[in-house]
Amino acid sequence: MDDVPGAGPVRANLWASDRLASYAFSVEAAIGQNPMRYLVARRFDRDSQTHALTMLFVLQPQVLSGTYVRIIEDAFGGRCEVDTYLPTMARPVRVAEAQIFDCLPLTDVGYVDLMAWPHPALRQLADGNGDRDAEPLGSPHAATVRYQGPASLPTLEVHEEVDLELSMVVRRVIRRDGRPVRRWEITERGGTGQETLPRRIRVSRPQTRHETEFVRASPAVPVPPAVFDAGPEQLRECIEQQLR
Repeated sequence: MDDVPGAGPVRANLWASDRLASYAFSVEAAIGQNPMRYLVARRFDRDSQTHALTMLFVLQPQVLSGTYVRIIEDAFGGRCEVDTYLPTMARPVRVAEAQIFDCLPLTDVGYVDLMAWPHPALRQLADGNGDRDAEPLGSPHAATVRYQGPASLPTLEVHEEVDLELSMVVRRVIRRDGRPVRRWEITERGGTGQETLPRRIRVSRPQTRHETEFVRASPAVPVPPAVFDAGPEQLRECIEQQLR
């Protein structure tokens, strides 16, 4: 979803500020009694704003400490690569295209929700008229994009609602074979100086009634762009120093 009739281009997901081309912030959540803590970092191409590198680091729980997700996107060229790394792995592994609708293991962190822009496979199959059969989201500025993989895979749809004032997606529903399986929505917007970077996001699973609330625990802090090329450990250490 690049544009909405009557509005400007939709901003990148988890956009922080027009002044920051590379930044990071911390996020806290809880799954049951287990506290979760993450660091999220993103670097945009300052010239074209069509390339993005996003990193998510898991700090808690201890069993996942050291885990990270790396997403490389080229919105103009239609490239999106998602890699995950767990401490038990010898090296990062590429997430298969059909699995980008899933979550990082043992979390409610969705790969689609970390991306700056819609996955190219979804964008190519965009339905400009929306989906009359999709669950209404309470806004006329909504659209459904689809991913139809091999016959052995379920039909996957992503239905999104855009806030015209913010020029951003504020609610997302993922459907498998026509059934909603996961919802993502901003429940508290950002404040002055942080533009649209949300303070709270709720993820829910209609079939199990499970909910997770993600709370931004820090402002967005600048991160030198070159550090993103230094390696995951150096980037994580730099972010922690900036946040302190």
